[in-house]
Amino acid sequence: MRLFEKIETFVIAILRFALVAVGVLAIVATVGLLVCAAWIAMVPSEVDHREFLTAPSYDELRTELLPTSNPDSFPDRNSKNSFDETESQQANSPYIDRLSSVTLTLDKQYNIAGRDEEKFSEKMSASYLERMLIYEGLADDFYLEEVADDYLIALQSLATDIADDEVLSRIADTSARTSIIVEAVNKFHDEYVLRLQKSYDSASSLNLQQNATQVLTLQLLLWSIGVGFTLFLMVSLVLLVLRIERHLSNRNDSLEASAG
Repeated sequence: MRLFEKIETFVIAILRFALVAVGVLAIVATVGLLVCAAWIAMVPSEVDHREFLTAPSYDELRTELLPTSNPDSFPDRNSKNSFDETESQQANSPYIDRLSSVTLTLDKQYNIAGRDEEKFSEKMSASYLERMLIYEGLADDFYLEEVADDYLIALQSLATDIADDEVLSRIADTSARTSIIVEAVNKFHDEYVLRLQKSYDSASSLNLQQNATQVLTLQLLLWSIGVGFTLFLMVSLVLLVLRIERHLSNRNDSLEASAG
């Protein structure tokens, strides 16, 4: 009988140690899961549309532009006096300086080899380009503060490539040369807007998938937290029962020893 009691005491001691270890692990796991759940809920997982956006390059457009049939998609500035008032109203807008840089870059295609030519900036003002490209081209479908900066960077890159095009500079007819530049800007704009919309659609689709995954992950974490907390309570209850049983056993042994 004493051997059985010793075995029982040994098993209970091991069980008590194991339960304490399980309880500690349950606490650590629950805290860790709570931190993960809070991090997932607080940290935004929005995908930026820029990850899917590649601006069209001049090389992509050039094969369709040389030769050209004088498209004149942007009218000559001198024939559009109706825009003068609008241009003056937008003279202090945040995009004028950067569009002026674009027109000045395109001016490099004029007055080549001493030819007396009217520059691009004299035919097409930055204000007019702003109205057609920015306020009537981007603002209708996009939030300008989100897209204008990237758009103008890409447009400046296009202007630089056009200015360095030696084949274009050999076209003696300035009207044809201007038409090619205007058509290049038009094609760039249309393609950029198309790609920009696709980039927003791709980002939106991926965001929906990630949000669904995030919700599922949070649900699994909350379920795991509940399991861990329940396990901790059960371990605590068993340890409490064992502690009470040990206390009663020691008390009975003391009473028996006193009676003897």
